[in-house]
Amino acid sequence: MTNGQVGLALLVYAAGAIAGAGIARLLLGRGSRIWVRALTVVLCVALVPTGLAANLTQLVVAFLLFGACAGCVDVLENAQAADLERAAGRPLINGFHGFWSLGALIGSVVAGIAAYAGVPPLQQFVVVAVVVAAASAPWLRHLPDTRGGATPARASGARKLLTRSAGIVAVFAFCGIVVEGGGGDWSALYLRDYGHANPGLATVGFAGFTLAMTAVRFQADRLTARTSTALVARLGGSVAAVGIGLAIAVPVVAGATAGFVLVGAGVAVMVPLAFSAGANLGRSGTALSLVTAAAYAGSVAGPALIGTLADRVGLREALSVPLAAALVVLILAGSLRIAAANVALEGDAS
Repeated sequence: MTNGQVGLALLVYAAGAIAGAGIARLLLGRGSRIWVRALTVVLCVALVPTGLAANLTQLVVAFLLFGACAGCVDVLENAQAADLERAAGRPLINGFHGFWSLGALIGSVVAGIAAYAGVPPLQQFVVVAVVVAAASAPWLRHLPDTRGGATPARASGARKLLTRSAGIVAVFAFCGIVVEGGGGDWSALYLRDYGHANPGLATVGFAGFTLAMTAVRFQADRLTARTSTALVARLGGSVAAVGIGLAIAVPVVAGATAGFVLVGAGVAVMVPLAFSAGANLGRSGTALSLVTAAAYAGSVAGPALIGTLADRVGLREALSVPLAAALVVLILAGSLRIAAANVALEGDAS
């Protein structure tokens, strides 16, 4: 397969995830518990066909199925996370996404070991599917049966405010994913090309980015509880922007690695806070589906834009894309507070 064909397969995965987010909107009203239980197993099974694919067409079909399952589960589980936040009366969303980061870290290590040992993808995926499905079973017993978000609005004025807020939060999520992709997807290549690092040392940037993201997510809820979602979002946007600026300004291994670590720390809070805000904008789950779809759209548009610009003017200059996205996040951070205010308005209207 060519790089272009790989990019096409990843594009189809994102398209499937966006479709899955839309399907989740329909399922949420029937109760999320049974669907998360079933789709967790289906998601594990859907991993296997990607290892069976023998050509581009088969891989595209497999990625479409896998993406749809992932997008659907993503929306349902974030709706449950927001439900648990409301029940607890305190921020929890960053901690939940911290476990996502931890899972991504463990998954990448397992994949690296399997590749180094020469284990074929199909065998690896079958083992992973069985292990993850079995390990998930005990944790699927006590899920909340979430059926939506906050209490629905009754007044037309409140509905208009909620619609506008959902759109703003969706843009926030889109830009957050662009920043995340800029720091995570391109760090190793940037260190190789501009820091002249060998392939082993070049991975340090991604490792630092991932570890910083994971660590911050497990601590961010405490800061959010003591301050506000808007302040934490502003801090995230500011730290990420400084990190990208440092990587651009000091493209040696030490400087760029420090920059990508800061990007990981800053971007850690962006998507969780956006998903939490989306889940609280309307009972039906439409806003959360919109925010999730926007995030997946960012995972498509970001790499495409950065890659195209890098081919034309260089990767160092192309990092201006995630830098601009981080600044947009900084500007829109106050929208998360506005979203919370509109939820309160809903309750008054109803």
